[in-house]
Amino acid sequence: MYSYSPLLQSVFQACERHPEKIAIIAGKEEITYSLLCRNIRKAAALIHSKGFKAGDTIMLSAVKEPHFIYMDFGAQMLGVIDEMIDPDSGVEAFACQPEEIDAMAPFEGEPEGLKETDVIEILHTTGTTSKPKSVCLSHYNIFWAAKNTSDFVQNDEDDVEVVVMPICHAFGLRRVHLTLMNGATAVLLPNFANVQLLFRTIDKYHVTTFGMAPAAWAYVKKISGTRISRFANQLRHIEFGTAAMPMAGKKELVELLPHTRICHNYGLTESNRTCMIEYHDTEHLHSVGQPIADNVKVKVFDGEICVHGNQTMVGYLDPEDNKEAFIEGFFRTGDCGYVSDDGYIYLTGRAKEMISVGGKKVSPVEVEEAICNLGVGDCICVSHPHEMLGETVKAFILKGSTDMTFEQIDEKLKESLALFKCPTLYEWIDEIPVNGLGKKQRRVLTGK
Repeated sequence: MYSYSPLLQSVFQACERHPEKIAIIAGKEEITYSLLCRNIRKAAALIHSKGFKAGDTIMLSAVKEPHFIYMDFGAQMLGVIDEMIDPDSGVEAFACQPEEIDAMAPFEGEPEGLKETDVIEILHTTGTTSKPKSVCLSHYNIFWAAKNTSDFVQNDEDDVEVVVMPICHAFGLRRVHLTLMNGATAVLLPNFANVQLLFRTIDKYHVTTFGMAPAAWAYVKKISGTRISRFANQLRHIEFGTAAMPMAGKKELVELLPHTRICHNYGLTESNRTCMIEYHDTEHLHSVGQPIADNVKVKVFDGEICVHGNQTMVGYLDPEDNKEAFIEGFFRTGDCGYVSDDGYIYLTGRAKEMISVGGKKVSPVEVEEAICNLGVGDCICVSHPHEMLGETVKAFILKGSTDMTFEQIDEKLKESLALFKCPTLYEWIDEIPVNGLGKKQRRVLTGK
């Protein structure tokens, strides 16, 4: 059953193995696998009753509630394409109430003619360096995006996942998918802002794993200090993603959680998780790791990282966006980098964010990491016009994150960076501009 949807098939197989096991916890509500699958069929019936059929697109408000998860899988059951809409975006989208699903009789059977390669999900990019795009993913893509991640982090049915990331984007959504496909338990929290609630949840439900953005972790750590170490023998694995983690943060986590598998993904909405690094692999911590699975390939074309694999999108919804998206069947990430002799992938920056200093390319990420390694809490670097060199680096230093002066930062920085990479201008900033996933928004400061 549901051979066209290996993800949905995995969830129903988990239900067959242990129907009374808790699949989802949301507040005081606990949903067993038996109830989860019944409600998925009811959600399919609700979608069908609204006139949607295979190949149609339904815009779903991706609220972090059980009824959204029912709708997500219910649409997959029917072959109706889920277009995930951020509930905070202001875009009008279908948002059913739990009682609407409860009132339906379960949908039975499955539509004919559906294939693994059919588009089933549309996600929207965050538009970090260009206009947002609509990414089309197939049943096959979303299954392997979850499966590859699960295999790397070593998730299994004994895990309890606390879901703190938004699920309107690939990172959080795949964490839900991989948890349920394995027959594990997902505990839904609104966000990470209530740190006390997060730690109570980890303790109460014996949480073994979670996914988080580095910016979210920085906030949690600021509030809680080293409290996470209390769970050093409980947490089996953690996945970080969406942005880079400062080197000091990686090393600190290894010390706090010596027995935890701490993974960091590299990927885009279009390519899902492409590479992974495990923080205890200290020799390669400057890299983004190696391809996440044997079915994922990475090549460098003219300095640009390009990827191919069963998790990579079918294409963009707008045909115009596809014209330069691929090269020789590989998706162009827009990231500059290289592959080392031992097969690790290293990034040197976003192609559109690289700073050309007298013709020499400078990665703002490299400069930011070097500044933070001096003891600065956070910073953001951008291009600044220069009459002679064309561009130079300008550094915005987070106010209150260091006791050093700009002169002291500059002097120390010149000991670790080539002179052309060092900022020519410094400025204090009250807050680092980031998007909802914690990615730094350099365009806000450059106007590009």
